[in-house]
Amino acid sequence: MSGRLPRRFRRAAALLASGALWAAATVPAEAYEPHVNYMLQCMGCHTPDGSGEPGRVPSIKETLAPFAASPAGRRYLVQVPGASQSTLSDAELAQLLNWMIQNLSVKPAPFTAYTAAEVSSYRRSTLVAVKATRARLMLTLTGASAPKP
Repeated sequence: MSGRLPRRFRRAAALLASGALWAAATVPAEAYEPHVNYMLQCMGCHTPDGSGEPGRVPSIKETLAPFAASPAGRRYLVQVPGASQSTLSDAELAQLLNWMIQNLSVKPAPFTAYTAAEVSSYRRSTLVAVKATRARLMLTLTGASAPKP
């Protein structure tokens, strides 16, 4: 017998190889690093350094770390439409927010890292009054009192 496999074994090997290639092609790609997700999901509006566009998109440089220090602020950072409605998984969004706080904050401070479970719990409810919620949070940062209606 020569060194070649019988025909039925060669056919089986070819089927196994094509099946392995098909399986590899259908497995989701590895998740992007947080800085890549920032470029793909956030940078278009918030700019490369997080400074935003005055009058249109708020800067996140001064607010990320302080917002992450309060329960209401943490909820807000997850619930803003660009974050909560992104295609990122809860784990990816948690990693992205953690990266943003550490790398885009003017005054990074120690903070409790977001977890996928925390992000998931905040994403369940929709933030409708985005500007009003941010304004209220900004008042708590400055120590000012809210205007009376």
